[in-house]
Amino acid sequence: MFQHFHPYAGPAQPGFEVDFLGCRTRQECLPVALRTGVPATSYPPVDEEYPEWVDLLESVTHAHERFVMIELGAGFGRWLVRAAQALRQIGGPPFQFVAVEAEPQHFAWIAEHFRDNGIDPAAHALLQAGVSEHGGEANLYVGTSQNAGAAEWYGQSLVKERDSVRSADGDYDGQAAARHRSGWRSVRVPCVTLAQILAPLDTVDLIDVDVQGEELKVMTPAIAELTRKVKKVHIGTHSRAIEKGLRKLFDAAGWECIWDFRFGTTERTPWRRIHFTDGVQTWVNPRIAGSAPSKGNS
Repeated sequence: MFQHFHPYAGPAQPGFEVDFLGCRTRQECLPVALRTGVPATSYPPVDEEYPEWVDLLESVTHAHERFVMIELGAGFGRWLVRAAQALRQIGGPPFQFVAVEAEPQHFAWIAEHFRDNGIDPAAHALLQAGVSEHGGEANLYVGTSQNAGAAEWYGQSLVKERDSVRSADGDYDGQAAARHRSGWRSVRVPCVTLAQILAPLDTVDLIDVDVQGEELKVMTPAIAELTRKVKKVHIGTHSRAIEKGLRKLFDAAGWECIWDFRFGTTERTPWRRIHFTDGVQTWVNPRIAGSAPSKGNS
């Protein structure tokens, strides 16, 4: 799969990290430990993100008249921008993106990251919202008072029902923040359902999902719409119970599993043994995408 794409061969760009496709990311969006200033001039390392790279590049190479991708829990939209750059490299079709992100600073970075990589944010759907099984509003964890800032943490999740609010705690990026019994802070965010996101779209090539424990709740009520419209879903998983529920859900709907690497384990993969902090499941919908591709070396 990677042989269709050539690694970046240009100069370093001050203030940016550059990945192997040539995508530019402002250093301010990244944890300090990941800021090297050295462009990636070879293919990505074989680590827990490798299956995500394979899913993305396979979806891109199979696109025809239009490539449509949704990123749930988008952060600053890195996988969408990677898809755009991959399409450009192979002379692929026009693309349409939907980015859904609730954390205020991460969401603000999406439009900036798009512009830095030659993508007009106004031509795509950028939604500042959490994704849940219902609409309305919810509290979103934004860390504790000791957190170093938005660039250092991308693990935001909707607040657990049992973690009640203890007190107000001032300001977080211009919003009122609450302090919970657990010690975590949260802000109030709007929520959308996956069905609402899918409603204006006809066919979706890829959904990339990283919603920090909400994945089964998000997918379950939308499974009929997913099966009608979506070719492939890549899901980051966050518990064994969620993984079991997703297998049951997608199996029953007739989807085919490509990857199933368990949360918090070291797994044998087609490339080498990899430790997965978050699990990975990838499902292909044979009704509109054909049979699942081979799991051979990519």
